[in-house]
Amino acid sequence: MPPIIKVSDQDVCVATLEYPFAKWKFEKFNPVQSRVMEFYNQDCNALVAARTSAGKTVVAEQFLAQEIRERGGKGMFLAPLRALAREKVTDWTNPEYHFSDQKISICTGDFRLTKERAKELNEANIIIMTSEMLSHRSRCHTSEQSNFLKEVGTLIIDESHLLTVKGRGDHLEVGLMKFTQINPNSRLVLLSATMPNVEEISEWVSYSLNQKNTYVLRSDYRPVPLTVHYESYDDDIRGYDALEREKVNKALDIIDWYKDDKFLVFSHTKRTGELMKKELKSAGIDCQFHNADLESSERAKVEDRFKNDPKFRVIVATSTLAWGLNMPARRVIILGVHRGVDEVESHDILQMIGRSGRYGIDPMGDAYILVPESKVNNYKSKYSKSNRIESQLLENVGGKYKTLAFHLVSEISFGGIETTDDVNKWFKRSLAFFQNKALSDNVIDSTLELLKKCGAIVEEDGKWKAKTIGKVASMFYMSPFDVSHLYFNFSKLFDLNKQDDDHALSLAIGNIDSQMSNIVNKLEKEEMSLYANKAKMQNGFLLDGAIKAGYAYYCLLSGTNSQALASFQRGIQQDFNRLSQVLIALDSMSGYWNKAGWFKTLEGRIAYGVPVHLIDLCKIENIGKVRANKLYDAGVKTAKDIASCDPQKLSKIINMKIDAVNKMIKQAQGL
Repeated sequence: MPPIIKVSDQDVCVATLEYPFAKWKFEKFNPVQSRVMEFYNQDCNALVAARTSAGKTVVAEQFLAQEIRERGGKGMFLAPLRALAREKVTDWTNPEYHFSDQKISICTGDFRLTKERAKELNEANIIIMTSEMLSHRSRCHTSEQSNFLKEVGTLIIDESHLLTVKGRGDHLEVGLMKFTQINPNSRLVLLSATMPNVEEISEWVSYSLNQKNTYVLRSDYRPVPLTVHYESYDDDIRGYDALEREKVNKALDIIDWYKDDKFLVFSHTKRTGELMKKELKSAGIDCQFHNADLESSERAKVEDRFKNDPKFRVIVATSTLAWGLNMPARRVIILGVHRGVDEVESHDILQMIGRSGRYGIDPMGDAYILVPESKVNNYKSKYSKSNRIESQLLENVGGKYKTLAFHLVSEISFGGIETTDDVNKWFKRSLAFFQNKALSDNVIDSTLELLKKCGAIVEEDGKWKAKTIGKVASMFYMSPFDVSHLYFNFSKLFDLNKQDDDHALSLAIGNIDSQMSNIVNKLEKEEMSLYANKAKMQNGFLLDGAIKAGYAYYCLLSGTNSQALASFQRGIQQDFNRLSQVLIALDSMSGYWNKAGWFKTLEGRIAYGVPVHLIDLCKIENIGKVRANKLYDAGVKTAKDIASCDPQKLSKIINMKIDAVNKMIKQAQGL
């Protein structure tokens, strides 16, 4: 067994000039970074468990710069969120940064792997991904005939406690299993602020994944001391709205007490966040609500202003700011410890409180967790320590192992698994197996049977093989149960000739497995009530979660903006390109509906959020929903109309400069 080498912070800080492969603006490494100087250039793994603001990004750069400039391999950085991946690209491509001379490529779920993108990844020195994308690209490694994964000499896994997050941790776990199978020589560097069982995770990395020595650095260093306060609120109040207002009032008292300090206020729901923002504005406090409703450019403006404008005191935020983004907040307030009916996990709370205290500016940080008065001691105990990192691969929901099924269908599709024995061999490299989580033959059989029933796999001559649904699910990294529902929903839609009925169409897209479990709040139910009544009349029993998704799609198809579902609507809109590709693949491989062109039109409608009569106008560059409506109302109804329209008339209708209008006309004439 390769050894696990335990080390701690180094008391004597090393000058950054002693590092030969990069330059930083500060003179000395901190105690964590100084210790890393002992092993950053070795052929080893590393697991660094250090507090938020302890400089783990520099640790990543110590390994990456040496990999690129001395070892001659590629570096790869896994970020927990797309936004953080984009932030890293922005930072590292800055002309003043030491990585600015390197070829840096980003590969997240919103980028399609075209031939040009594959070439870019093969030529890149540093590749930035999310864990889901690592898992997906590793799945498709052979079929895509890409070499870049084999050339990665060092893989950095930022916020590696993601392993324990339901719905996401399994992707990182299986991604690391598959990546190290493709590339067993790569160094693995795991960074985390919240990993109590750090030794166990390091043993899994060494013993099960790549058989390298692993350095484990557990640190208590924090450059800015942090004090956590548990502030109680009266939970003997009836009614959800009254309780949320009680929390907001408590937060207002704290903010009012420290009038010169900057605050981050974390809300677990959009509704409470909006209430917090409203009350702050009423009190004359400059603030913004940073959430998924904002475009990425708008979020960046909010973040930049918070960093540079001393009068801008408060950002109210959902979890978009909790994972890794660096905001200069002296104090943090967390509005309660529940997300719906569920308690917020310790790792999420610890991420939020870690945003407190600005290095080089504040003498210390303070975080305030608002907890119910009746359970103060319970939550002090719960949040005083982080939870163990536990594999989520065998998550059981309602007696079904759909997470396991998601990964098994991929292995079957790409030829890695054919029998029950193969499943067991595959499972033995998992964190779940390392943590003594049992995978019985009954679980394997029931999971394979579940995949068989949804049409994803079939057994032939004692071996499991993927059918079209399973192949498409694996190709596009989508749940086989979602793909199965899409296939049967659209087969029925076309059989009944209802493809032009937006109500029926929206339900065909929305009534799929992953959407059925959506949480639906009171405001959402009220807004979608008419749609829901019609849906149930036409389709019988439907789960509220599926109706919510259907309604959001219906709003996009009809060109309306939902008030209650704005962020949800934006999320499904951004992901529809992949869903469209799934539908086109199902059509060509099995459905034979001959609807490829129709699906492309549907993709355009969802992307622009317009009814079908406006889609032709939206094909012209710089024409979106608003301008398309103006043109249509003025009698300019098609691209052909634009091609023959007077430029001055067009300019007046859509309020654009004549040069831009002439470009539109030229484009329309070329269609």
